Amino acid sequence: MRRVVRFDKTNMPLWIGMVMLITLILVTSLGPHFVTYDPLKVNMGERLEPVSEKHLLGTDQYGRDILSRMVHGAKYSLIVGVVSIGISTLLGSSFGIVAGYYSNTKFAGLIVWIADIAMAFPTIIIGVIIAMLFGPGLENTIMAIAVGFSPRFLRLARGVMLSIKEENYVVAARSLGMTDLRLFWAHLIPNVVSPIIIMATIWTSDAISLEVALSFLGLGVPPPTPSWGTILQDNLQFITIRPFSVIWPCIAVAWAIQSLNLIGDRFRDILDPKMR
Repeated sequence: MRRVVRFDKTNMPLWIGMVMLITLILVTSLGPHFVTYDPLKVNMGERLEPVSEKHLLGTDQYGRDILSRMVHGAKYSLIVGVVSIGISTLLGSSFGIVAGYYSNTKFAGLIVWIADIAMAFPTIIIGVIIAMLFGPGLENTIMAIAVGFSPRFLRLARGVMLSIKEENYVVAARSLGMTDLRLFWAHLIPNVVSPIIIMATIWTSDAISLEVALSFLGLGVPPPTPSWGTILQDNLQFITIRPFSVIWPCIAVAWAIQSLNLIGDRFRDILDPKMR
């Protein structure tokens, strides 16, 4: 943290990303207390209303306030993105570290073989298959995205571990009789964590995009629960007459993705000794 503060007092992209992310978190946590409309309440008498003082972003085909649905939907999109990446980071990195350290064992070969098969398919295809098998829902969406991203973290952690375990200080510690468990906690895991944290931050934006895509396809958060993907799906057919009803959710998705990408890129510059 000292390195982050010292290195980035003038690093504007990092601070811009932090401000964007904090703004999004504040809107997600405090926004529902300020919007006056129920995001689930249908009012056919006010369907497809334009932007006005009453409805700042208009209404959809069921008369639901778009601003209210976007504010409440941000919670589900962010929860799915953060929780799914957290699960995939824990699972994929754990298996990757073990497979990298014990690289000559059959167990490691089996793990790598499974990861290679999973990596052969696009992440969205894996997410769609799992969502189709277990059905739409918040928990199933998180599971689908977590399974789709786990091979990425496995390959990343394994590659870093293969490089670190041959370093002189690791060889010296092993020759002095240090146990594998102590070697993991003292030397290996601290050196693997940095690249994993960097990529977890960047891939969280990909997870949010995947959640939006699954919800748009009807395989993510089920309607009428608001999420950015379902809002896009509800308003896409009216894009020619009400383009802003689609543009505003796209702006929200782009805002979240750009904030995480800015933070992840700057953390990579800070934590990577070669970049410094």
